[in-house]
Amino acid sequence: MRTTRTRTLVAAFCAVVVLLQAASASADSISTLRKKQDAARSRKVAAAAKLDAARASDQQLQSAVDNLNNAVHQQVAATDAAQQALDAAEVAARQAQAQLDATTARVNQFRSVAVDSAIDAYTHAGGQTVTDLLRAKSLSELSQREMYVSTLLSNDRDALDQLRGALEDQSAQQAKLNKARDVIKQRRKDAGDKLKALAGQLKVQAQLQGALNDRIADYAAEAEAAANEEGNIQKLLAAAQGADTGPASAAGLIWPCRGPLTSPFGMRWGRMHQGQDIACGYGTAIHAAKAGTVVFAGQMSGYGNVVIVDHGGGFSTLYAHQSRMAVSQGQHVNQGDVIGYVGSTGHSTGPHLHFETRFGGTPRNPIPYLPK
Repeated sequence: MRTTRTRTLVAAFCAVVVLLQAASASADSISTLRKKQDAARSRKVAAAAKLDAARASDQQLQSAVDNLNNAVHQQVAATDAAQQALDAAEVAARQAQAQLDATTARVNQFRSVAVDSAIDAYTHAGGQTVTDLLRAKSLSELSQREMYVSTLLSNDRDALDQLRGALEDQSAQQAKLNKARDVIKQRRKDAGDKLKALAGQLKVQAQLQGALNDRIADYAAEAEAAANEEGNIQKLLAAAQGADTGPASAAGLIWPCRGPLTSPFGMRWGRMHQGQDIACGYGTAIHAAKAGTVVFAGQMSGYGNVVIVDHGGGFSTLYAHQSRMAVSQGQHVNQGDVIGYVGSTGHSTGPHLHFETRFGGTPRNPIPYLPK
């Protein structure tokens, strides 16, 4: 029976140990996950801060803004939590200070009583008390006076005990107050760090959100201007196609310039983007993707400085936002010839080449017709 009970107790003890270890591991796991979450959030912000908004693709820019928005919301919550923890610590410190002040008042009171008792005892030491006992006229009176003396001595001991207890309380409460102040100091630092991190994230968020808003506005303006110019482009290409009715061909193109592909062909934020944006640096030479005849070299409101080259068979290419053009209308160009330089004219938020491929005047996605 005793052996069974012992085994049961041992099993219960082991179970408690396992639960405590599991709870500790769980706490460590939660702490580790929070640290990893904070680190991931910091990496996202750092990556967004390094992002070149002018050369980033639309998807990269939108993703960076979305990540920053989420990080800012999480950081706001963390900052609020840190401030609430700081407020709670300050309340605890005020309560500890009030308790310490009350105990200090008690200490002073008990110390005053003890001092008065000590002075009285010293004043009558070995004299008044003994004399009073000796002056007793009877055994009964002697007993009564002895009782009074014992009471006085007992009161002195009580006063000293009360003083000692109050001093112990004072010491404990002072330690509690010091700890509360340390907590305030740490939480104030945590709150300050959280606020500083939030300020940095808000700054990056505002920069990228501004860049995204500019790009969306740019597409809207470019699309509207392109729609207005579409008729003129169609007329130019129709005239050129009448002069050259060679076989249509979509092959044999080279890249007009090499750089990150930013905004692709297709619908972008509710607007049609009729070409592929290539983020070449300002002043980069633009090469003719294929041999042909320049049918337009000039300004169009949405495109800025633009060159259109007809390659025959209803196929043409368009090169927009140039800083300056290197060809003129009617000029024949060979594949690879420099026809202009990358810029940011027209509706553009940064230097890049807007490149279009058109068939019968209708824009198509250039990517399938360019080298892989």
